[in-house]
Amino acid sequence: MARFKIKKSTVVVLVFVILCLTTIRLSTPARNILSPFEIWFRDILAPLQSGVSTITRVCKDTFQGIWSFKDLQRENEELKKRIDKLVAETNLLEEYRLQNIRLRELLTLKSALSSEYELEAAEVIARDLKSWNQRITINKGSQDGLAKDMAVLTYRGLVGRINSVTAKTAEVVLITDRQGATAAVLQSSRFPGVVESIADNSGLLQMIHLPFDAPVQENDVVVSSGLGQIIPKGLRIGYVVDVKVEPNGLMKRAILKPFADLSRIEEVLVVTGVKGGE
Repeated sequence: MARFKIKKSTVVVLVFVILCLTTIRLSTPARNILSPFEIWFRDILAPLQSGVSTITRVCKDTFQGIWSFKDLQRENEELKKRIDKLVAETNLLEEYRLQNIRLRELLTLKSALSSEYELEAAEVIARDLKSWNQRITINKGSQDGLAKDMAVLTYRGLVGRINSVTAKTAEVVLITDRQGATAAVLQSSRFPGVVESIADNSGLLQMIHLPFDAPVQENDVVVSSGLGQIIPKGLRIGYVVDVKVEPNGLMKRAILKPFADLSRIEEVLVVTGVKGGE
């Protein structure tokens, strides 16, 4: 303990001497010639002054680096927030852009069909989880003039018919559902048939009851025939991708790909009436 006190006292004395000499040096007028003692003392202090300057500079650089790092961290966080905000705004603008394209196409279809049909636009608000590509729910209902068996379509073509309605919603049975069978006709040859779903979950349709000699080939367009007074006449359904002969050899069926992408329907038009007829 005594040794520690002596060392501590020695350090205190040395510091006091250095301070005194420094004070004397700073308070003494400038001289061109130094005394031998001053030269000797300056030489002794030079390494210490150099070390103190180095330590001071290192500490200063270290603290500046720490503050600069904190500033960079703060700036980085701000930039991340701005980037996240810009990404969200970009995504929202892209959604608006795509929706605008779909609505323009739907509006074009509505204008083209307005001379023949009464139409009501609606949005898809739900899908049946057990039959994703077979049932959808739209945000219009009986209070908007919708009723059971009304045809539902997009700008690409027929998607199905209304199965049930509430005041504000309606359930739509898609043409890929087993209950969505539709009377149809080959657009070019006018041969009639029935379009129904295929029970393999492929998303394809089949046109049945075609005579063996019916002139049907790939890419032929199939439209609604209007028979049965449920689906109006002339609405596009799909196009032929394959033709198969029935086992009895007397009939054949055409495999169709729907024009409408039934897995990505977001907006639809409901045919609420036919102009010039019942």
